[in-house]
Amino acid sequence: MIFLLLIFMLGVLTPVQTAANSRLRQSVGSPLVASLVSFTVGTLYLTAATLVQKGTLAVDAASFASLPWWAWFGGVCGLYGLTVNIVIFPKLGGVQTALMPMLGQIGMGMLIDTFGWFRSVSYPFDLLRLTAVVMILAGVCMVVLKKGGNATGRGLLPWQLVGISGGAVFAMQPPMNSLLSAELMSSVHAAFFSFLSATVVLLGIVVARHGDRCRLPQVFSLDRPWWSWLGGLIGGTFVTGFAFFAAKVGVGLLLVTSICGMLACSLVIDKFGLLGAERKRVGVMQYAGLLCVVAGIALLRLN
Repeated sequence: MIFLLLIFMLGVLTPVQTAANSRLRQSVGSPLVASLVSFTVGTLYLTAATLVQKGTLAVDAASFASLPWWAWFGGVCGLYGLTVNIVIFPKLGGVQTALMPMLGQIGMGMLIDTFGWFRSVSYPFDLLRLTAVVMILAGVCMVVLKKGGNATGRGLLPWQLVGISGGAVFAMQPPMNSLLSAELMSSVHAAFFSFLSATVVLLGIVVARHGDRCRLPQVFSLDRPWWSWLGGLIGGTFVTGFAFFAAKVGVGLLLVTSICGMLACSLVIDKFGLLGAERKRVGVMQYAGLLCVVAGIALLRLN
């Protein structure tokens, strides 16, 4: 239960990270550059944390040889999920941009748990687990679909599938980083490599997209609120926590508990208009949906 509470708190940090990265995007004028700055800050933070913990960033030859190649690229999965959100938002609006990746995360998390993919611990998918998943999906829909900003019209199915794929690929990151963490005996060290791989890939994309117009030193020198830098720090903490907890509670329970924290924090932000968000009415259905997610998590915990 202590693990679940800590995972819930990691989920609570997600909307704060989104607000910080949104403010960063306003300053730099490009979502890709803002993401690069955020990932760079996170990589620097994890570099310092790894050096404090282990005194080195190096990996011994035996550990390197024992790990599959994909274990080093969990950060790229997270980067794909982030990019998908940027791409589908203009097509689907705020509601479906939040909902589709969540559906992908929950579905892939259950598949990983059931079949033990990425060398993770497997959990049988029985009737109790099915009931829990149905309750969680229903609760997520009740919370998210009450919000505004939805998109309607024909031709949305391909973009909805892209959104689901973003969540599904993002759900692969925790077990990949968990395996890396177990071999390196450090969740912080694993998170460092996760962020480093994503930063390198994103740097290549930004340079290819913006060319000589992208001057990162000037970007880092821009005057902005101090809290706009928190996105990378929260992201580093988030990935480190996920790498640690994935092996403790299972990927499915990890993801839905963090989603519950994210939904709860989002409702608080909407209700009180925090972090520069527009104040919105939070209805009974949204509270009921959150309780439904909590009940589903309790069933998963009993599984």
